[in-house]
Amino acid sequence: MAEAKKNLSALIRNVEEKYDRFTITKNGVSEAVLMSSEEFDGLLETLDILSSKEERDAIARAKKQVKTGKTISLSAIKKKYKLL
Repeated sequence: MAEAKKNLSALIRNVEEKYDRFTITKNGVSEAVLMSSEEFDGLLETLDILSSKEERDAIARAKKQVKTGKTISLSAIKKKYKLL
């Protein structure tokens, strides 16, 4: 904790610019994690998606479609919906 306090500005800069993560310890025990708010928001969104059975099932179906080659190209989609 003492080192984190001393170098907080540099740690935050690394977190924002490089997406570094730092574990803050107290007496050798993990107490907190420092990460960018953007990355944290992404983790919360991922947890929200994965907490829904419907979303998990949709992801599984999409993975299966990709694996079996049942995909459509972006250019084909654009052509189909006249987005060219």
